[in-house]
Amino acid sequence: MTTFATPDTTRLLAELDARTRVAWTSYRDALSTLEGAEYDTAEAAEWDQLQATLREVEAARADLQSRPRD
Repeated sequence: MTTFATPDTTRLLAELDARTRVAWTSYRDALSTLEGAEYDTAEAAEWDQLQATLREVEAARADLQSRPRD
């Protein structure tokens, strides 16, 4: 049986994709001007934040995709 995403599901998935792009952009931008020890210190914290955001997005995506389709 073929299932189709509802317009609402499609919109929510697009929002999750956007959140993923924003998370990666924020990570990159936060580190782009740093060097040496300053970079090393900031990178660990930024990586942890990125990973937390990506976990949230993936949990939301899994929840959305596990919903029954009408």
